[in-house]
Amino acid sequence: MTTVSMREGQFKLNTFELTTSTGRIIHLGPYCSRADIYENVLESTTIAEFIIVDRIGLFGHFNFLDQKISINYTTYEDNAEASVKYEFYPVEQNPSTVLPDDKGVVFTLVCVSKEAIKSTQIKNAPYVKSKIECETAIREHLSILDSSKPLFFEKTQGLQAFNFTGLNPFVAIDKIRLKAMSSTYKGHCFTFFENSKGYHFKSFEALIKEGKDKIGDKYFVQMPVGEADITASKWRNILACKVVQTGGQAAARAIGAGKVLIKRKNIITGEVEDIEVDSTKLDFVNLNEGSINLSAKTQNDLSENETTCKLTYYDPTVEESDSGNAEAVRLYYMAHLLNTIAHITIYGDSTITVGDVITADIPIHDGLTTGENNAYRESSKTLAGNYLVTSCRHILNFNENAQYLQALEIVKDGIYGELPTVKLI
Repeated sequence: MTTVSMREGQFKLNTFELTTSTGRIIHLGPYCSRADIYENVLESTTIAEFIIVDRIGLFGHFNFLDQKISINYTTYEDNAEASVKYEFYPVEQNPSTVLPDDKGVVFTLVCVSKEAIKSTQIKNAPYVKSKIECETAIREHLSILDSSKPLFFEKTQGLQAFNFTGLNPFVAIDKIRLKAMSSTYKGHCFTFFENSKGYHFKSFEALIKEGKDKIGDKYFVQMPVGEADITASKWRNILACKVVQTGGQAAARAIGAGKVLIKRKNIITGEVEDIEVDSTKLDFVNLNEGSINLSAKTQNDLSENETTCKLTYYDPTVEESDSGNAEAVRLYYMAHLLNTIAHITIYGDSTITVGDVITADIPIHDGLTTGENNAYRESSKTLAGNYLVTSCRHILNFNENAQYLQALEIVKDGIYGELPTVKLI
């Protein structure tokens, strides 16, 4: 449980060092002007970009690609668990550029985890079996990558048939993700990603359920009135907001919802069977209680009018779960979840990461100016509510005005969901 945070936009740098292949340690704080750390629920590795400014010639003949970069920072000095900790390995060193005053050079480093590097080097994951549990397969692949990071796993149902021939470990895990079916939730839409806590193999519904249960003080408001005082409440500032989609089906269709009609084919008998989904019985985990969502009916209409058919193949002697039905339901779930997508910028909080749930009170964006007679915008019934963080960009500036910001991509389901009763003071 976090206690007292540092002043908004500030952070404490615990460790930021480069370790060479010979064991030499160089503290990067004085040389780094900016660090961008990217986390995404669709990425199996975290990606970092460091801008190194060298005014003394320390890195003149230096090969960054043989080194390791460790970073540890926090916005809660009295809570060790709130720290963000990463080890990165450079995979790309962009050509150096000379500073405008000709008194130094700038290097840009792109880094990933050691598991990501090793995964690309393994052309054929040596783990080929049938009728295995998803967790067993994923743990085996992480073991191949020599990973000691924690794996946060959601229990899946049934044994699955996998063939990993010709695949590297991360590609194999992505194949498992698309095959996995939840034992608890109906959407069957799994993700595998890394954040500073470890690796996560969970459905979106599990992330939402857990995120709502431990949301803590992750409440943010975009207040158009500059003098409003929210410092005495749980609410904190949204510095910028851009709405990408409100209530439409464009993003859902882009990832497959409505584009195909799912059928299953029995590879023993050759029989092709229709898969019918009763949308009235689909009860997904909601981000926002009481929200209105027409995605199930919309998905029905889209599927019925589709001419493209996608076959899912199953062997009744091997498969123990209905993967064809799970794939059909997945389309409904993604149409359900991706009703509203927004990009927001907030002051950095080291306890917020990709996969979390936050609450955002976003006002109506009607283009009208604020003023004495129109000083406050009502909460937007389309935009305000609980959101799942699907992408998080940590932005650390190390100049004399050192500042920590986060750029988040957030998604929500439905409209007219009720905001939690947290008073602005």
